[in-house]
Amino acid sequence: MNALSTLTVDPTALALAFVAGLAAGAGFFLVLRRNTDLFAGGRIGLAIAMQVARFAVLVPVLVLAARQGAGPLLAAALGVLIARRVVVGRVRRRSAAMLPDGGRSS
Repeated sequence: MNALSTLTVDPTALALAFVAGLAAGAGFFLVLRRNTDLFAGGRIGLAIAMQVARFAVLVPVLVLAARQGAGPLLAAALGVLIARRVVVGRVRRRSAAMLPDGGRSS
């Protein structure tokens, strides 16, 4: 058995892991804003519960991907990172648009 045969991964597994990471990451980062508002508003108990729930969804997705191998884990992690970039970018644009100058001064 050569080293390359142990690295082959089913493309379907990679695609499913990527989509699962994308979905879990999007949910994780979309809820982050609400979670932050709860912490800032002094609703610590609810904020902590929401924080635990966010991780309770994300971690099993990554663990299941890891059980499939390094390829699916990396695909899921890539999905999470892309979801973060999309969600954070969208929130930044929306926040900048709410500024009096439309966010053009920075």
